[in-house]
Amino acid sequence: MAGIAAAALAAASMAWAASDDTGAADGVGPDQMAFSTANMDTSVSPAKDFYSYAAGGWLKRVERPERHGGYGFFEVVADRVEDQMRQVLQKAGRDAATAPKGSPAQQVGTLYNAYLDLDARKAAGMAPIKPFLDRADAIRDMNGLARFMAQSTRDGGPSLFLQIGPEVDLANSKVVAMYVLAGALGLPDDFEDVFEEADGDARITGYRTYLIETLKLAGTSPAEAARMADLSIRIDRTLHAAKLPPAESNDPSKMYNLTTLAELQRQIPRLDLGLLLQSLQFGSPDRLILTEPRYLPALDSLLAGLSLQDIRDYARTRTILAYTPYLSPDFDAPLLGLNQALLGVGVLPSLEDRAFETIKAQLGQPVSKIYTDNFFPEATRQQAAEMVGLIKAAFVERMPGRTWLSDATRAAAIAKLDALTFKIGYPDTWIDYSGVDVTSDLVGSVTAIARFNYERAREKIGKPVVHDYFEDPKTLPMVVNAGYNPTVNGFEVPAAIIQAPMFDAGMDPAVNFCRMGAVLGHEMTHGFDWTGKQYDKDGSLGNWWTPADGAAFDALAGSLIAQANSYEYLPGQINGSGAQQVGENMADLGGITLAHVALRTYLARHPEKDVPIDGLTQDQRCFLAWAQLWAWKGKDEVLRSQVARDAHPPNGYRAVAPLRHLDAFYAAFGIKEGDPMWLAPEKRVQAW
Repeated sequence: MAGIAAAALAAASMAWAASDDTGAADGVGPDQMAFSTANMDTSVSPAKDFYSYAAGGWLKRVERPERHGGYGFFEVVADRVEDQMRQVLQKAGRDAATAPKGSPAQQVGTLYNAYLDLDARKAAGMAPIKPFLDRADAIRDMNGLARFMAQSTRDGGPSLFLQIGPEVDLANSKVVAMYVLAGALGLPDDFEDVFEEADGDARITGYRTYLIETLKLAGTSPAEAARMADLSIRIDRTLHAAKLPPAESNDPSKMYNLTTLAELQRQIPRLDLGLLLQSLQFGSPDRLILTEPRYLPALDSLLAGLSLQDIRDYARTRTILAYTPYLSPDFDAPLLGLNQALLGVGVLPSLEDRAFETIKAQLGQPVSKIYTDNFFPEATRQQAAEMVGLIKAAFVERMPGRTWLSDATRAAAIAKLDALTFKIGYPDTWIDYSGVDVTSDLVGSVTAIARFNYERAREKIGKPVVHDYFEDPKTLPMVVNAGYNPTVNGFEVPAAIIQAPMFDAGMDPAVNFCRMGAVLGHEMTHGFDWTGKQYDKDGSLGNWWTPADGAAFDALAGSLIAQANSYEYLPGQINGSGAQQVGENMADLGGITLAHVALRTYLARHPEKDVPIDGLTQDQRCFLAWAQLWAWKGKDEVLRSQVARDAHPPNGYRAVAPLRHLDAFYAAFGIKEGDPMWLAPEKRVQAW
């Protein structure tokens, strides 16, 4: 949906109150991170420690629920969404038998009932995945491995060793290209740094124990389970070491490597890529895009050192891991131990919450349709769309002042901003899952869904790009998130995040602008951050910068990198990862900057709302609302993994770091040179 004209939005009649803290939405109070003076600690000087001043009350008062390794805004709202969805899922479960076949209610309700039927899952044992395990045991040569990999892809099993699939060509967003990616490992990407630990270290030991206990429950002898666990860890360590580190894997210039099938085959002679493509029914593309430039030779060397029995055992192990969430509840015990090792959390989410996560992963759009029908009013969607226009207008207003850019590059930036699109809440057209046969057979249903998704991907080959909005698991309508897609030059804001405490019509303008508005500005800035600046207005990789402008941008980004690198998350133990997180840090800075500009524009047009509340000016409430939103408490284990792998910095950094670049922040709280919160003007970044 194209951006609404800025002139029309300038006079938008958004119904924000000038109320005290009681304006929070029902059921969302200070403990749930509604903006409140109760969440402050006024015994701390804002000039000394703004994070504690803004959020110290919440940090002292609110206990982290044991089931969360880290607890902050995202978990608070996700818990609320889970409560909302629990009502929806229970009703769908009751109605599943009478709902029209293929409808969201029938599919969601049936999958929900199947997941909750622990007796049936326990009675079935390993039988539901016996055909997949037999297939792994039947690998007799490297061609057999290629066929196994292809079948596993179609069935939604483990992405073993190597992944190949169609996706939008980053260099030409109008066409689909074939990508070659690294295979998935036994742990999710967020925890891949575990494979860098030495034998005996806590997390790798915990993972090894998890593998052994899981394999034993699957019928493997203790000695064989230990051998297969060690084999799996050895393979995953090797493959992890061959992959780009996070700072490089987020850089399109590092992961977009155009090549040919013949060249790829030279890098990995032991695996017939042509056979793999043929088995996937992907044809024989004359050009492919390799995302991991060092990976294939390392994989070839690894395969050379593995026996066929090793390959069968690894395939078997990874297959078991892929399907244990749908098998006997006995597999919960090893998972609980893994949670403790990786997150420091000694409990699992409730069965119903795990059912919701499973349905979200398998039937994301159908369950989102039910969610938005029940919990996302059209009026809220329109209010959010209006705010997008106000934030975008602030961005347009600031562009002429970006004097560090040449006229030509500034014009290209304005053109890209003008072309930027956004989608709010949910898609205008939902993906049609009605042909997927969802039954009481949990594993069979999961497999049927995987085959449906595989066929949808295969049908894209050779056709013009048609973008399905809110399809990405990270931006499903019931996910608490927002996301910019550089190949679309647009962003999606799911329904789940557009609710209190992020957005609440009962709160004053400062709170809504500097929370929801700042998130919208954050997503817009992604089009111009370290990664976004490499894409043109049409969403294709292309350099629209002069060399001098590119160097100026790199200098600004370098200042943010240096600032993050100097920050200590755990004193003497963990520092920031500036290069890895520079895109998110720049987006945070852009988001709160644009939000504050839009707030001041709005208040200039509505002076009756530019009033102090609880003794705090609108500017003060703006910056406090932002900082309180990022209050967080959690386990050191979670913090370590986030700093090691995540492109997003931890919340404590996000709460204050971007504010220190805004002159208005210092004026609002009387922060002066020599104060701990002071950042010298020449070090303040004002990129966008």
